[in-house]
Amino acid sequence: MKKILILILCLTGSLLVSVPVFAQQVHAQADHGSSIPNRPGWMRWERNVVIQHGNIRIFSNFAEVNSITQDFEAWGNLRIRVPNGIITGVRLRNYPQQNVMIVHQDVVFTDRDSTQLFTDRLVYDRRTEISTYTTGGRIVMTDSTVLTSQIGHFHGRTNAFHARTDVVITHPDYLIHTDSVQMYDDVIYFFGPTHVWSDDNYLFAERGWKNTEKQIASLSQNAFIQTPEQRIYADSIYYEMEIDFGMAFNNVIAIDSANDIIIHSDFALTDRRIGDAWFTKNPVAIFINDGDSLFLRGDTLRIAYDTNTNDIIHMLAYHNVRFFRHDMQGAGDSLAYVVADSTLTMFGDPIVWSNNDQMTSDTIRILLSDNRPKHMYLLNQAFIVSRGYHEGIFNQIRGREAIGLFNDSSDLESIQVFENVETIYFIMDDSDNSLIGILKQPAEEMKMRIENQAIVSINYLRPGPGSMFPYDELPAEERFLEGFLWQIERRPKSRDDIFSQKEL
Repeated sequence: MKKILILILCLTGSLLVSVPVFAQQVHAQADHGSSIPNRPGWMRWERNVVIQHGNIRIFSNFAEVNSITQDFEAWGNLRIRVPNGIITGVRLRNYPQQNVMIVHQDVVFTDRDSTQLFTDRLVYDRRTEISTYTTGGRIVMTDSTVLTSQIGHFHGRTNAFHARTDVVITHPDYLIHTDSVQMYDDVIYFFGPTHVWSDDNYLFAERGWKNTEKQIASLSQNAFIQTPEQRIYADSIYYEMEIDFGMAFNNVIAIDSANDIIIHSDFALTDRRIGDAWFTKNPVAIFINDGDSLFLRGDTLRIAYDTNTNDIIHMLAYHNVRFFRHDMQGAGDSLAYVVADSTLTMFGDPIVWSNNDQMTSDTIRILLSDNRPKHMYLLNQAFIVSRGYHEGIFNQIRGREAIGLFNDSSDLESIQVFENVETIYFIMDDSDNSLIGILKQPAEEMKMRIENQAIVSINYLRPGPGSMFPYDELPAEERFLEGFLWQIERRPKSRDDIFSQKEL
């Protein structure tokens, strides 16, 4: 049959009919066309139908077109060419007053980049070139990313997607569940509670973005990252997954379950390529123990990792270091914790308190077991001060080095001092705790046993000439060894006291 080409407005003689100024004229051609009885202005087209409506061309087997209102429907092998792609479906209805077309059943929208949208009902806005579905849709991208949601918008001019309600994004490398997302090129912006799973990581936030090509994420509002070794919470997190580099800001909590360590700070930076993590802005490390955890702070905490296993090698704390346990406290300029042998080593005027005892030296090393103190070493210029029963009375021991042993309750049970030992010991009457005398005794070595926080015995090895003085006969200035200093003001009284007043 000879193809008929008809301009609808001319055939119906409706040039004088008022048409909305925003409506674009509809041109149609087909193998066969006929008017529809009792429906003024309507024409029916059959076989090889082509409809041109502005910059949109529609191909179908059948169509009905109203030359007056610009309404039309098309069906049968439906194919719609829009500026940014091709839409196929079962049936199309044009609504010129609203400048939208609605495509029904088995709808597939393939854009210029070969991304495909599948839905049962698609609304296409001719003015904005935005396609919308509200009955559920699925978007399949060329990189194997698949997005499903209840509601979605595709912006043809920018190739951006906006999906809402029950959004799920799947990819061979990750899975995302969220309430609302916008996708532009390789970046996914998400709004509302969002979960991101990958082979080695889990991310959560209520707002943020993820660059899927570069594998970079920026999370905010209750941000959370979990790796096989750590969990990190913060107000916001920036994370580069491929190189395992990240920064966290404000209210940072890092949990290392393998080593039973929790770190709080307001800024953290981790770079697993070089095996480093830094925590600043009032950082606190908590060495977890069921009975009594140890709280450690410094101006800066630095953790070194094994780049192959991601295991912690050591932790460094420096400048204004203080720590607190209920049975032990300490302070110094810097501290190093080595995981392999569970040792804390303190430098820079270090000091440790245990019950009534104060211990100082050039370097202090504490061996931990299950995050409890087991041994303590005072290296070079060891000085031990024990506050006595009476006010202003202090038992004192000085030597080159000393070793302290702790019992299962983390109480000191013995102290052994080596080389050039000097002691001052105040002797009391057991019956009424009155002061009897003062013993000043040098020795090459000495060992002291402690029970229930009280000295029960002192043994001297190779003692030198000592002196016993009646308490009242020894002048006050001779009751202290050279270098004596009672530093009670430096002692943290609680875990909050490891911060200065200014920091709090």
